[in-house]
Amino acid sequence: MEGNNKSNRKTVWILVLALSLVLLVGVGILLMVLRGARRFSPEVYHGTDPTLPSQTVPLASPTAQTESQPDETEEHPTTEPEPADNPVDFEALQERNPDAYAWLYLPMGKKKWTVDLPILQSRLEDDDNYYLHHNIDRVYEFTGELYTQKKNHKDFTDPVTVIYGHNMYDGVTMFSSLVNFQDADFFEKHDVFYIYTPGHILTYRIACAIQFDTRHILNCFDFSDETVFANWIENYVLHPKTTVQQVREGLEITTEDRLVVLSTCLEHSSARYLIQGVLIQDEPTK
Repeated sequence: MEGNNKSNRKTVWILVLALSLVLLVGVGILLMVLRGARRFSPEVYHGTDPTLPSQTVPLASPTAQTESQPDETEEHPTTEPEPADNPVDFEALQERNPDAYAWLYLPMGKKKWTVDLPILQSRLEDDDNYYLHHNIDRVYEFTGELYTQKKNHKDFTDPVTVIYGHNMYDGVTMFSSLVNFQDADFFEKHDVFYIYTPGHILTYRIACAIQFDTRHILNCFDFSDETVFANWIENYVLHPKTTVQQVREGLEITTEDRLVVLSTCLEHSSARYLIQGVLIQDEPTK
């Protein structure tokens, strides 16, 4: 009988140990999943959820601006409006990696499609496409990061700034969700994206979504030449010569404007897919 009791106790301890190991493995996997899902979340940097427009887009509506104007019949002291809060903690971001200099927020209805990621540019000693296959911690990762090349300044004052990102064909990673803009209804409903930089919130109206060929845009087009820039606006933004296109009607774009191009690839094709936005507001921030 005593031998049976010892055997039973041993079996119970083995079961308890096995169950504990299963629980530990399960918790470890859950933490890894959560860590991966939040790796690029701005919550890591500034403790807010930038997928909520009320937090990430603190731009006053025209109605609010009108209502806040003083009554001209009364005397009011003249004061400058307070700058908006910048939702990105750039000090913390650049402490993690000084190559991260801006943040792209492209709301696309569903959180899984929304692009909400830092923008990097490789340092002088690195290859121009370093972040094609390196993550923000400068570790090799095939998905890479969103990045610009050294031909572009980091203040978005160039006539055309090109931001590159992978299409992983999963509909969610990096620029994979940009292909949604091929749908006319989707294109119509989603018409802006935002770029945060230290001291600025830049708002861009999405002018077009088009298929482009394999040419390197910044190597093949000298946008410092006003004629070249004007031709780009006419032939690749307002009236693109391609069968795969969505164009927003009624926009007037000139060589005085500034464009940002979001560039990715199309599945089963060597072509590029471009979402082009024109700067419509530059709001200073604290």
